[in-house]
Amino acid sequence: LSKMHGYVYYEGDCFGSCRNPYIPPDVQNPSLAQFLQKPLIGEGLEERRELCKRANEMFGEMMAGGEYDKGKAEEYYEKMCEDIKRERKRIGGDWSIAGVTFGQDLRNFIRSKLGTDLVFVVLNMEMEDLKERIRIRHIREKGTVDILMSISRLCEAATEDDDNAVNVMITNEMSKEDVISKILEKLNL
Repeated sequence: LSKMHGYVYYEGDCFGSCRNPYIPPDVQNPSLAQFLQKPLIGEGLEERRELCKRANEMFGEMMAGGEYDKGKAEEYYEKMCEDIKRERKRIGGDWSIAGVTFGQDLRNFIRSKLGTDLVFVVLNMEMEDLKERIRIRHIREKGTVDILMSISRLCEAATEDDDNAVNVMITNEMSKEDVISKILEKLNL
């Protein structure tokens, strides 16, 4: 959406790693480009590091098979939402925010912070297709494949009673352009 339609791309994982969340639109692989983003500096950095440390502990517990701690999740996503609201006010424009939201309860919480005009596009894939796509992106990192697969198992598709949320089913045969077309179709854009 950033590259083809001028959206501001905010990478949620960069919030959690205290890096610049604005991925350039011309990078080959936006998911991996986050690791090349400059670290944040300045006021509030230590507070964010502490928040992210608590969130990473929660994510670790989830990946080990546990439930997510709703309080820790809400604390983390509330701070991310505050950052997004502040930045949207400063920059303006249409935004595409990449991140993991797990399920309807967390999407509702985020919507309560960012507003009812927020639309969640939930990307879904068959597990074997997803594993293959991750394996191609992280060809030398088997541990990363396992971690990302464990996270994906925790994610729920949008349901009919999930306000302003649409599902997009992706297959390995689809190009990036096909995925964007499908998203735009679902959003009636």
